[in-house]
Amino acid sequence: MTHALSVIDHAENHTYHQPTFEETGLNDPIAHCDLIDAAHGYARAAQAADEAVEAARTSATTLVNSDIEAIEAINVEWEAKAVHYWGPRNEAGFTAEVKSRAKGDLDAFNQAAEMASLRYQQCRAASLRAELNAEQATHAVDAAQARLVEAASRLTARKAMTA
Repeated sequence: MTHALSVIDHAENHTYHQPTFEETGLNDPIAHCDLIDAAHGYARAAQAADEAVEAARTSATTLVNSDIEAIEAINVEWEAKAVHYWGPRNEAGFTAEVKSRAKGDLDAFNQAAEMASLRYQQCRAASLRAELNAEQATHAVDAAQARLVEAASRLTARKAMTA
């Protein structure tokens, strides 16, 4: 695969000029290809890292929503159990009964709370996995950047040696 530098001479009519190696001072096509390959690798790694970070953000939001749903389901279950075993509750000395949100079968509330807790744990695992993937992708970007800088340094050193 051959890589060539492209420069737009006239942006309005999109004419392209592809300089020769002599014009660019890049007399070593292998070094030139190494630099281009390193730049492409960096671009791919950066894009993958961006996608992984976005996935981690989305996963974190899903985890928070799942946590809220689990807490609410557990609270309804607790309230239903309390009403079932101890009767209706009164607030701060008032004798008027507080309307319970928990009307129904205790087993259904228990099952709903268990399912909400399970969903939370599933979301937690997915979130941890997404965070790990984002961290690994960030390390890959750092490595790709180091390869790009190394290729550019080698090219600069070769150019200085031939000058």
